[in-house]
Amino acid sequence: MAPETVIADRVYRELKLLILRGDQPPAAPLVVLALAERFGTSIAPVRDALHRLVGERLVAMQGGGGFAMPPLTRQRAYNLYSWHRDIVEAALKVMVKFERIEQPPAFLDDEIADPVRIAAASADLFTQICACSPNDEHLDAVSIVGERLHTLRLCESVVNRQAQELRELWTIVCEGNRRAIRNAISHYHKRRLARVDQIVSAVLLASIAD
Repeated sequence: MAPETVIADRVYRELKLLILRGDQPPAAPLVVLALAERFGTSIAPVRDALHRLVGERLVAMQGGGGFAMPPLTRQRAYNLYSWHRDIVEAALKVMVKFERIEQPPAFLDDEIADPVRIAAASADLFTQICACSPNDEHLDAVSIVGERLHTLRLCESVVNRQAQELRELWTIVCEGNRRAIRNAISHYHKRRLARVDQIVSAVLLASIAD
């Protein structure tokens, strides 16, 4: 692999990690020169990384060729949760080999589990569900929207009993009863849709605090 490619890939991975951790506030401009200085590289790999992230909809283009974090609104968050639900429900209709689903991680037994670990486990469960679909598009779609939901998931503490709820959902999925799974998945998303204003407020407050 050429050195330029190695550098570009490193910048992409590190910048994406910053975004997923919530280090960049919603609607904040992403200044190419400042990022290049931060990563100790030239402008070119930073611009390449930003264009890749635009394609993944984790970064937005601005007029004049600039970049910024996408703004976070109630409607955007609501749409993301709704779209995530639709993808998972579509995958559930055709998924096979429920035995491929791993058992829930032990840390979900902890009532005060770390929000970062809960967010990662949530993404893992829904990825596993969609990986059981014979349609590869389900897995690709849920992975993409899951990344866009990540900063929201980090602030889902306003949804009570997060760890217990995820553990119960995971157990139901492992049991393989399609109707029970559908009901549990619907309930999981309804709880978040009902609290989407609070979740968005928590994300915005966290971005100010940082």
